[in-house]
Amino acid sequence: MKKRIVAVLTLSVMMTVMTAGCGSGNADDNGSGDDGQVTLTWQSYDSYDKYEKVVDAFEKENPDIKIEFEEVSDFATKILTEATAGDLPDLLNVNTGTTALLADAGALTEFDTEELKADEKYKFDDFWEAAQTYCTYDGGWYALPLDGGNYGWVYNVDMFEQCGIEVPEEGFTWDEFEDVCAVLSENKEELGIEYPTIFNDLSSSIDMMYPLITEAGGQYLNEDGTCGWNSGAAVEAFEWVQGLVDSGYIPPIEKLGDGYDALITKFNAGQIAMCRVALWNSTYLEETVNWKVMNAPRGNDGTQSEVLFLNGIGISNTCENYDAALKFVKYITSEEGLALYLADNTSPQIAVRRSQADLSVTMFDEDKDMRLFNEGLEYAGYIDLTKTFADQQTVIGQYFDEIWHNDADIQSTLDDMAEELNALLAE
Repeated sequence: MKKRIVAVLTLSVMMTVMTAGCGSGNADDNGSGDDGQVTLTWQSYDSYDKYEKVVDAFEKENPDIKIEFEEVSDFATKILTEATAGDLPDLLNVNTGTTALLADAGALTEFDTEELKADEKYKFDDFWEAAQTYCTYDGGWYALPLDGGNYGWVYNVDMFEQCGIEVPEEGFTWDEFEDVCAVLSENKEELGIEYPTIFNDLSSSIDMMYPLITEAGGQYLNEDGTCGWNSGAAVEAFEWVQGLVDSGYIPPIEKLGDGYDALITKFNAGQIAMCRVALWNSTYLEETVNWKVMNAPRGNDGTQSEVLFLNGIGISNTCENYDAALKFVKYITSEEGLALYLADNTSPQIAVRRSQADLSVTMFDEDKDMRLFNEGLEYAGYIDLTKTFADQQTVIGQYFDEIWHNDADIQSTLDDMAEELNALLAE
């Protein structure tokens, strides 16, 4: 699953002319052929085989509508070019941070949620509440949720049982997590592990620190909309991780590569006893290891948090066949459409509908407790998903790198970071 679009769309350019009809590759400007069939163009950063079953089923039920799918390798650049030419597709995928950007630029059409709620068959209220943050802008819904992924923790059942460690249903508190690390460290030679676990760093350590700062009591945004990640709670989260390093429970924070594959490799090899795993990479966990999912560590006061990435689908603001486009979007995000999509899917996805949690992890045995990934949506989220989302990511990554890799003072570094982020948040 593509977690995020790598290019940043330039807002000033996106605000340019977007009044022409959307391109469809058909003879007529409105996407209708001589036989009256409507063709809807759909551009995505995903591959077609991910949605093929759903598209085929929709077209069979609606022979007057054809979906023309195009996978775009450099999605953001493609949308940018099409937006400036007023030649957007009818349908387009959006993901974490891009819904607000495209909605603000006028590229997306706002959905009538009252109409969606009035359709009892559609069951709009069945979507997880977390999806709203990712699909809305300025109070309006500009996308409907399709799938996504978050993080959970896995542990080696045999190692834990050998050390007499019992996993609480709600997950370890920070203090309990340290106690578990201490027990595992005391039995390192017998277990054959190098460390109890590893906290890894991607291109930035936002994904790692977001839940920890939240669990310490910190919020990304203050009530006045300014950045709150220079608070005492944020400092506490960094100091807690550093304490794990100092105690020898985890190695110093380093860049292990995108995707968490390096962590899973170490877990599969028995070099660590537990680790944080992204749902979309969980299929790399080997069956030769007796592993199981557990809830992520939680703050000592019980606060839990995790990172969530979510994909959706929207209708462009230049689409001239809105009714047909809405019909398809409702179908693919309905219980029927999502069931077709999730069934036999070899890539695990969170179920954006509460009623379909089982379908999202059907490739795993029930004893793995993989449903915990879906239950984690009760407390999953991410940083401010406004039009400056990508720029915020860049700034945070730079300052976090200073702390982890250049031994910069935590408080003063976070203060400088907050000052720079506030300029972006004010836009």
